Amino acid sequence: MTTLAPPLCEQYILHMRKHLERWYKETLSGLNLAEVARETGRGHRTLHAYVRGERRVTRPAVEELVAYLRSKSDTFTAAADKMAAALEKEG
Repeated sequence: MTTLAPPLCEQYILHMRKHLERWYKETLSGLNLAEVARETGRGHRTLHAYVRGERRVTRPAVEELVAYLRSKSDTFTAAADKMAAALEKEG
């Protein structure tokens, strides 16, 4: 008896899901999980479970992390702009 491979569309979705989960875990591992939990409302233990691969990463979790990263990006960009302006002013 031969086994049937899942349709190509399903294979692609599974591949993308694994890629997205890997990216999510790598990103989380470089962040302060307590801060991410506080800012996103996602539980600290849940974030640890994602990193350890004990829970499947959900779309809402990814969307929350994207929003968190964007908000931090704006904060860091503003701080960098202020520091660059101060350097420019000093000459």
